[in-house]
Amino acid sequence: MNKEELAQMAKDIHKDIEKNYDLSVHEKEHKMLSELATKHVMAESQWNLLNARKAILTLADGKIDKIPELVRAAQKDFRDVIYWATLDRKDQKP
Repeated sequence: MNKEELAQMAKDIHKDIEKNYDLSVHEKEHKMLSELATKHVMAESQWNLLNARKAILTLADGKIDKIPELVRAAQKDFRDVIYWATLDRKDQKP
């Protein structure tokens, strides 16, 4: 993944936050997501980090109280939240 694709993914995460969370919690939500760092993902990869953060937002579905639990799960194994988000998307397909 190149730098432009990483930058776009980061922008998509920011747009998701703006779309699904009240303006008053944006800073709090960013802070919670920042607790998941590159040290928590395989190869300290920026791609893996952004992918895990996007998965957390998908799973939280606009509910800020779900984010800390999902971040803790991702800190243990970031692949779990990515997998769960994939399952969640498949369940929504007709």
